[in-house]
Amino acid sequence: MSGPGGERRPSLGYEFARESEAREHARELDRRFTREEIVGLRVYRVRWNGYYIIEATFAEDISQERVRDARALLGESGTPVHPDDLIDYKRASEGGGLPGWMRRFFGGA
Repeated sequence: MSGPGGERRPSLGYEFARESEAREHARELDRRFTREEIVGLRVYRVRWNGYYIIEATFAEDISQERVRDARALLGESGTPVHPDDLIDYKRASEGGGLPGWMRRFFGGA
């Protein structure tokens, strides 16, 4: 996620098999972190595999210790998503299609 002026803000993505798990962990993040620490928190479904992603976007000045706390919480039952994959998942969920590399892999486009 980019902030004003286009700078990147630190973010984490974690994948969960069940929506209830993802939402529970998102609520816990919301409870443990202030609005000044987490500036964006989103849960969305990845259509092609049926999993759910939590994306947490942090303030630029958040400490690495607090980011580690979030990783520990999400890692209890979620699987970390590589930042490049998170970008692809977001594009697919917002744009309505599979990323280009995935369409090519499955023989499309």
